[in-house]
Amino acid sequence: MPIAPGVYLFSDEKRKLLYVGKARNLRARVRSYFQKSLKSPRIERMIARIQHLEIVITQTESEALLLENSFIKNNKPHFNVLLRDDKTYPYIRITKEPFPRVTFTRRRQKKGDIFGPFPNAKAARQAIKLMHQHFKVRNCDLKLGEKEYRPCLQYHIKRCDAPCAFLVNEDEYMGGITRARLFLQGKRDDLVVEISEQMQAAAADMAYERAAYFRDLLGLVTRVQLNQQVANLSYARLDVVVARVEGWEVVILITVIRAGAVVRSAQFKVDLEDDALSDIGKWLTHYYLNHEDPPDEIVVENEDGLSMLAEAMTAREKRAIQVTVPQRGTKMRLLEMTRQTLNANLELQAAEKEEHPGVVQLADVLALSQLPKRMECFDISNTMGTHSVASMVSFYDGRPDKKNYRKFNIKTVEGPNDFASMAEVVGRRYRRLLDEAKDLPDLIIVDGGLGQLHAAHEVLQELGLGDHPLIGLAKREELIYRTHTNEPVAIPHHEPALRLMQHIRNEAHRFGITFHRQKRAKAMVHSQLEEIPGLGPTRIKKLLHHFGSVKRIRDADQTQLAQIVGPRIAQSIREHLK
Repeated sequence: MPIAPGVYLFSDEKRKLLYVGKARNLRARVRSYFQKSLKSPRIERMIARIQHLEIVITQTESEALLLENSFIKNNKPHFNVLLRDDKTYPYIRITKEPFPRVTFTRRRQKKGDIFGPFPNAKAARQAIKLMHQHFKVRNCDLKLGEKEYRPCLQYHIKRCDAPCAFLVNEDEYMGGITRARLFLQGKRDDLVVEISEQMQAAAADMAYERAAYFRDLLGLVTRVQLNQQVANLSYARLDVVVARVEGWEVVILITVIRAGAVVRSAQFKVDLEDDALSDIGKWLTHYYLNHEDPPDEIVVENEDGLSMLAEAMTAREKRAIQVTVPQRGTKMRLLEMTRQTLNANLELQAAEKEEHPGVVQLADVLALSQLPKRMECFDISNTMGTHSVASMVSFYDGRPDKKNYRKFNIKTVEGPNDFASMAEVVGRRYRRLLDEAKDLPDLIIVDGGLGQLHAAHEVLQELGLGDHPLIGLAKREELIYRTHTNEPVAIPHHEPALRLMQHIRNEAHRFGITFHRQKRAKAMVHSQLEEIPGLGPTRIKKLLHHFGSVKRIRDADQTQLAQIVGPRIAQSIREHLK
């Protein structure tokens, strides 16, 4: 291997790229992987798969850095945790249309005014929600100006002035868009002036309700400004970075400051490869090389590993990023503030990872071999055997895991047979998990007593899961039933295990009832309309889309109905519904 700067590429036996790295000295860097020194589990797994090595020699280390960055972005090697995610940053867009909207986007090329980037989608959506609530910017996607609509709920709760119903003119609506634009640009001083002028003008016109709205809005903007103001800094673009090593990973928190105010903060976790300082420097270099809004200065605790950043940024954007390690003054206070924030976040996250007391107690009460970290609970809902449905909710570590909730239509059971319905959905659920080789829950719960429990147990036995932990929770007595005995377990009402079981059962019931009501309402709507001769699914859909409900179709006159379905069918509808 040459003693020169460059990029090295590790591949497996199928020539699939595993890892790309840059080095000041290729011989020393590549050799370090194959020496008997302590390495992270991820690197150990990678080394076991390496079969081929390629190198690219460069003139300087900064050239190697830019080349490594390009290789990773284009090839996304499995063991490069940096930049493997090709998701772009989230932005907020103010559209260019009559009565503009404020929307979420990840594409800067879209038409309209683009603001951002934001560190994550949650931060962008929170800002959009704030503008919908307080600046009365519409959140619908109606094409306004073509026809008049009825005002929606947003109008009645005073979050929109209903431009769809022509209840506000475009000039007045654009005042809210102007305030949203100033808010997104961080020009809160200009925003305060603009709102103050509007408030005084409304008061002069004796429009006191409107003046009160601007007064409350002024209070909101002032509070945000006071909470976010951290220093009177002479420069506009500054990032403050702190890091803390946790085992084989490092947690990095970046506080973004623009115009002397905290705009946002973002926390990241990075796997360690070598020593922490060089890995932090490498990650930050890649982060800012691919950042769409890099600052002018970065305040850090230690600048080791960041020597290439300024040089690489100069080559990429024709401007350097200044890296500062403060010793006192405003920047030192900002660094300490960010450090305290990171410590507080880590303490909160550590507390969240502690075992739920109800989960621990439940394992003891049921004598389970392991903690029931993942639990799934089933409930049946029907009306005298009609519109039968089932719900399944999933809990992980004692908390709802809503992305794994499931709904079931009962397909094979006729009439009000909860036992057979429970057997059907339990069998469908776990037959599919077995077919797809997916993990089973640690505990299965059925809502009901011994009847539902034995029905579920029989179908699990057919699947070879007869010994899998399974319990039933009876509603009235709050007793827990098990498969190997008919004697129930009674847990005192104040104990966390029973409160957790009640939470799971109630959530399954809520989820199932909601689905049942939706299905029943849909069936009732269609049953009334489907009985009308000559009215098929397409015409029913047109009618419901235009009128919104069967009641409004019933109240419409024949002329209104004829505009949608023609005079002959309109007459049939009138005669049938009356």
